[in-house]
Amino acid sequence: MLLKKGFVAFIVLIVVCCLTACGKKKEEAAGSGETAKPAVVMGEMILIPGGELNMGTDNKESAAFPQHKVKVPAFWIDKYEVTNFQFLDFSVKERYAGEGVKEGKDWRTLATPDKAMVPVQYITFGDAEAYCKSVGRRLPTEEEWEFAARGPDGRAYPWGNDWVDNRSNTAETGLLKPVDIGTYDDVSEFGVHDMLGNVREWTSTWYSPYPGNPKKDSFSGKQRRVIRGLSPNHKGKMAHLWDRDALPPAYLGDIGFRCAKDATPEDIAKASQTKK
Repeated sequence: MLLKKGFVAFIVLIVVCCLTACGKKKEEAAGSGETAKPAVVMGEMILIPGGELNMGTDNKESAAFPQHKVKVPAFWIDKYEVTNFQFLDFSVKERYAGEGVKEGKDWRTLATPDKAMVPVQYITFGDAEAYCKSVGRRLPTEEEWEFAARGPDGRAYPWGNDWVDNRSNTAETGLLKPVDIGTYDDVSEFGVHDMLGNVREWTSTWYSPYPGNPKKDSFSGKQRRVIRGLSPNHKGKMAHLWDRDALPPAYLGDIGFRCAKDATPEDIAKASQTKK
């Protein structure tokens, strides 16, 4: 959908507020003598080396049953979820408003200047796919998402197998809304942020039960896309990184996304040389 001309000026305000807020945070950290966190770079990607993942769980009541081994080729994934600022920049450049406009659920109502660094929400699967394509990327598969989140040792949470309070923006924080990317220490072993909480995320995978799951599911097939992660309205302590959900591609709600892309042989070779 085309973007209204009057909305273009809004991006200037967001840029100024975003830069001002970042500057204030750095000054406050320097003034307090605290060690400042590394600067958040929107759009930064992390190379995930290929490997084998014990995907899913042996809990027969879970939609992620049964646990099974999958080989995941090397790939790149966004270090952070896509923000309001990034999606606004895309919408202005591409004159793209979003599929939710006709439904009266416009992501732009949440993209206020003070929320420039907050993950974009009310994004359909089509919106997410359009954004990733515009920057030469794609949505991650369900397998890629779980591998990036759980790491090579298959953790239940990004930081380990035991729940830790205040490590992720889930219902336990009491905020009930997403916050700036990188705020919480919700970081996987690969260095990918906010994989458990902040917003739920689209993947490119059509939902169907895993092979070996005897339960029949009426939503199996090309009806729903797999959703991963949690929003601040979901309890993290009761969840795990292997949990899966699925929603129609046109769904609008507390769902955002991050992008991925294939790794080239040159990428893999360069990473191997860097480790030596």
